[in-house]
Amino acid sequence: MPALVVFQQRWRIGSDDFVIPGIIEVLVRAGWLGLVLALFIHHESDTSRCSHGSDLLRLFLVGAMVLLGVTLIVTIILVIFSSRGTIMNTEPRKRVADLLVIRVLLGVPEIAWNAMGLVWLLNNQVSCEEGTVLPILMKALMIYTWVAIGLIIIGIMLLFDSMKRPSRQGANDNNYLMESSPLGAHYINLWEKRCRVLCCFTIRDENSSEAFKNVADVFASLFEDIDLVASDVAAALVLLRLKRKQEERREESRRKTNLHLPLSRSSTASIGALESEGDLPQQQCPRPEWMKVGTAYHFMKFAMASYGWPWFMYGRFCRATCYLWKNLQCCSCVRHSPPYVLQDNCCMCHTAALKTITGLTEENITYITFHNKIYEVPFFVAIDDDTGNVVVAIRGTLSLQDAITDLTAQCTHVECEGLPDGCFAHKGMVHAAKFVLQRLEETRAVADALLARNGYGLVITGHSLGAGTAVVLAAMMRPQYPGLKCFAFSPPGGLCSKEFALATKSFVMSVIVGDDLVPRLSLNSLHDLRHKIMCVLDTCKQPKYRVLAQGCWYMLFGISLSSLNTSCTVESPSQDRPLLDNSSGSYTYINPVFGFHEEQESLDDVQVVFSNEDRRSQVPRHTEVPMFLPGRVLYCIPSVSEEEGDGSAGHWDYQWGEVKQFSQILISPFMLRHHFPQVVLAALEDVAKQASEST
Repeated sequence: MPALVVFQQRWRIGSDDFVIPGIIEVLVRAGWLGLVLALFIHHESDTSRCSHGSDLLRLFLVGAMVLLGVTLIVTIILVIFSSRGTIMNTEPRKRVADLLVIRVLLGVPEIAWNAMGLVWLLNNQVSCEEGTVLPILMKALMIYTWVAIGLIIIGIMLLFDSMKRPSRQGANDNNYLMESSPLGAHYINLWEKRCRVLCCFTIRDENSSEAFKNVADVFASLFEDIDLVASDVAAALVLLRLKRKQEERREESRRKTNLHLPLSRSSTASIGALESEGDLPQQQCPRPEWMKVGTAYHFMKFAMASYGWPWFMYGRFCRATCYLWKNLQCCSCVRHSPPYVLQDNCCMCHTAALKTITGLTEENITYITFHNKIYEVPFFVAIDDDTGNVVVAIRGTLSLQDAITDLTAQCTHVECEGLPDGCFAHKGMVHAAKFVLQRLEETRAVADALLARNGYGLVITGHSLGAGTAVVLAAMMRPQYPGLKCFAFSPPGGLCSKEFALATKSFVMSVIVGDDLVPRLSLNSLHDLRHKIMCVLDTCKQPKYRVLAQGCWYMLFGISLSSLNTSCTVESPSQDRPLLDNSSGSYTYINPVFGFHEEQESLDDVQVVFSNEDRRSQVPRHTEVPMFLPGRVLYCIPSVSEEEGDGSAGHWDYQWGEVKQFSQILISPFMLRHHFPQVVLAALEDVAKQASEST
């Protein structure tokens, strides 16, 4: 922090990122130098066995040892300077750029010397008897040097940053970060090019151009005004994880003294937290009777079945293969596949997994499509005789196209009968819901199923991306089917505006498990996390290499109690000074009328503004409308600590949660694992048993 500038170019690396790579290079070069020196001294007399070129051989080895020694000394000095200071204090490392230039320039004579030695060997200017050690050593040295040079070239290609930051002249203007400004437009164009490069060989359809622009706009809004490298973010996540662990220990101590404290998951809110953006007002109406844990567990099977065979096979390949075998239809590509299945593979593996997970027969399946493009998601329609419902299950993220849909995270207006004014939702999922609705109307899959089963209800469900799409689809279909129900498993946090979220409380049940990242993920929470990252980096008093080394230790062996008691790497930022200087683009929630910090009771009185001397109001793009989870929230919490379990096994507790519990991202080793559909299904199975036993 900030990114290193060498040769008038910006690189994706900081001046404090050369400690660990430098130590590795020092050890390798020192070992090579010692080996070459020992062999040269011991076998120096072997040059008499060379018919010609003995002097050239001796000259090459001496020159190689000199270059190795000089490079070793420069690398040691580079490591020493790179280890100085803290992450944000770069002044003690101001000589790193100069040392790096010297180190790179030393590669020129290395290349020239090895090229010259290679020419001598190819032209037979050095010729010795077989078994002579020194010529073999000469070849080994050249191979080592060329490999090292190749790795350096690859590193340069990976670390070079094409992000040419335009001048911030006019930065005091109110629009210098807006999409239409030169700076904002520059970053949008840059991220769009990166998206196209990433997806150029895999995604080519009519929606890709618009999607890439939307995704580029989202990434640009997050990264355009900060100067961090990847290792800075990694170090900050380690510090945030440590801080959260400390808060969990304090909360556990308080619970031992007060057994009536509710279960909760700490959120590192004390680290430079932004002022609260409020919460949805409490509704006095009771929870609908159909929102039960056992019912949610039942329909989670349908949500998981929509993924087909990949998630079903995950972690249990042999056993899952045996389960699938009886439902497979091999070589169906050369036979007539069932008319209700579209775009399954040759052996109908997806359909076989669907039948195995849900226990459905062909008579109960109305329509299945595995067609997948940007904004176009797979789904199936089935008749569930066990509960008397027609079920629409929408698949979650399983492809790069789905990821692009997820990342189209801007909000767009949702217009449908029965919704109040001002309803906004995740743009990519609104497009996906419109696609599913169009297919349902074209095929009449739901209508025909309801005609076949008179009196049956309609349930729409999904997991992750499928959950968000299911919520929007349910809102769109509710005027036609007023009694429909929606089960959203691990829905994205940036899904609904306040008005839309309130409107879904009567027909949507959301389920969240543990430390799952996705239900806490929104553009507002990402900006909040970015703010916390800057805070912990600003207050950290340790060098980055030490923080990253601690993170590796914690990942392998966990965070011990002694580490929590002795750690001083995470502090709350001082309240008598700004967290960041004006150029860093920090922001906080303030009262737009009176201009001072205060706790807010209403979302309408809160906005995000950048800190500056003139208090100019500048809302980060795409955070103008706070986004929330839909419906009523069932929260499954692991009842065993992470040291005792793997994040999925063991017992779970549950409670009906509030939206404010999921407004901030938790840094946890299970933040991804708790999103897996198998983990969600296992947690619901456990809490369903508890709920049935209690009743």
